Amino acid sequence: MLHPLQSKQKNGSAASTAEPVLPPKPSTTSEPASGITSNGASGNSTPSKRGHKSPFTVEDPIEALLARNQHWSSHISQKYPELFPSLASTQKPQILWFGCSDSRVPETTILNLLPGEVFVHRNIANCLPPNDLSSLSVLQYAVEVLQVKHIIVCGHYGCGGIAAACSQKRLGLIDVWLKNIRDVRARNIKELMAIDDEEARIRRLVELNTVAQVHSVLHNANVIDAMRDRGMKVHGFVYDVANGKIRRLEVPDDHATEIFDLHDC
Repeated sequence: MLHPLQSKQKNGSAASTAEPVLPPKPSTTSEPASGITSNGASGNSTPSKRGHKSPFTVEDPIEALLARNQHWSSHISQKYPELFPSLASTQKPQILWFGCSDSRVPETTILNLLPGEVFVHRNIANCLPPNDLSSLSVLQYAVEVLQVKHIIVCGHYGCGGIAAACSQKRLGLIDVWLKNIRDVRARNIKELMAIDDEEARIRRLVELNTVAQVHSVLHNANVIDAMRDRGMKVHGFVYDVANGKIRRLEVPDDHATEIFDLHDC
C-alpha cells in the first residue's frame, strides 16, 4: 500500500508530497473566556495572524481538546481510510527522533508527517547522557526492534535548557540534568567566549550540544552495529523557532567510534 504522504512518480518510485496534513479548524460556539494569552498575560485572547484560536481560551479547554481530536480523526480517516487500521496492527517508522521537550518543536508537525512515521524521545535540551536509561531504552528498541533507518538528534534555537546551562544560577534538581550541557560548554569554552554577542553565543552552544549528543549516539554499540550491518544513518539537525526551518548540522568525526565498536569474545 502506498503511504498516504507519497505519490507514484513516472519512474515508479515513491516521493513525498508537499501537501501539509492540516485538518480544517473545528467550529465552536464557545466565546473566549478570560485566561492566559499567547504572550502569557491574563485577559481575553485574540486569534493569531493565521486565524488559529487556542482551545485554552474557551471555558472548558479539555472538552475543546476532545472535540478537536474527534474532528482531526474524522478528517484523517476520510482522507486516508487505511491509516488507522494499519497502525492498529503495527508500527514501522523509519526515523528515530531525539528532540527537546519544548512545546514549540513538535516533530510530527515540523516534519509534516503522519502518525506512525517517527519514533520519538524528547527531554530538556535533547540530551542523551550515557547513563540515562530512558533514552537508552528508546534507542535500543528503535534500532534493534523497529529497525529504523535514520536517527535524528534535533536541537533548537531559543532553547531554555541551553540558556539555563549558561547561567550561574543554582536551579535545583534540574542542575543534575544541565550538567550534561555544562560539560559541553566547558569543553568548548574557548570558542564560546570568543563570541561577544550573548545570544549568538547561546545559539552556538545549541549547535555544539546537538553535535555532542550525536556523538553520544554514535558511540552506542547497537548503533555502531546497525550502521555497519545495514547502513543506518545518524544526523544532527537544528530547528529555528523564529522561522520554522530545519537545517542539517555538520558533525565532525571525533575519531572515537572505533573505540566503542565492540565484538563478542
